[in-house]
Amino acid sequence: MQYWKAHYKDALHDTDIEIMNTGEDYNTDPLSFVLDGITFKGTSFGDFQLADPAQYDEAERKFTLLKWGGHHSKYQTTSPYSYDLQRYELRVEIPVNVFRKRDQRLIAGNIFLAFRYIESDREKAHSIMLCDDTRVYRDEPVVSEFSLLVDGACFRSAKKTLWFEAALKDICTQMRDSYYIKCCYTCQYSDYSPYGSDDYGLMLCYCRHKEDCLKVNSKNDYFNYLEGKDCDGRQETYLCGHYSPRNRAGGYRGFVDGVTEKED
Repeated sequence: MQYWKAHYKDALHDTDIEIMNTGEDYNTDPLSFVLDGITFKGTSFGDFQLADPAQYDEAERKFTLLKWGGHHSKYQTTSPYSYDLQRYELRVEIPVNVFRKRDQRLIAGNIFLAFRYIESDREKAHSIMLCDDTRVYRDEPVVSEFSLLVDGACFRSAKKTLWFEAALKDICTQMRDSYYIKCCYTCQYSDYSPYGSDDYGLMLCYCRHKEDCLKVNSKNDYFNYLEGKDCDGRQETYLCGHYSPRNRAGGYRGFVDGVTEKED
């Protein structure tokens, strides 16, 4: 379990918070924080929901929430309501391990992510969300920073996105001659699911099938050698003792720029 420093801001709040991450044992909602006596949880930084629906009346007085779910007349089904946190700003600091190539040392680094949610443009295409047959719209994220600070240097992703896969690849490319982040994202034995993934996690760790991982260099190879094998769910920034730099096989997603040598 980890506690990450963060700053939260909305119409009624402007304060430092701690985000608890239980992602070592990935579950449905590994991230959570408490503010004003209300707990929010989510799988990533942009999908926090009210943890306890019984607190809805109190929470809606303090926060902007999007209520969705309920009755769907077309399919004659009913689902529990969900309450998404909306119209907020968040800045998060994520500690990571960084491998410095010049002296082969492992040093500390920090990923900084900053974004805000704004009202969606309803003229754009959106995934359909309903609340008791009425269409509702989630806010849209505007990312102002995705960067890595290490050794006093700041590597900023040109891709302003909540998708760690895209932003981390850009950062790894920038610092490829000097550093690489030592984490699941740059590990030989982890891959994204070919069926799709969240913006933060879920990566699939195949550390129990290392030899099979080394045979995978395409989507077809993934289905031939890894499909159906047991794996663990991990976040991009997670690190375990099975780590190996991603420099011997591309896997389903390809090589990670900047990981070009083995550690001693």
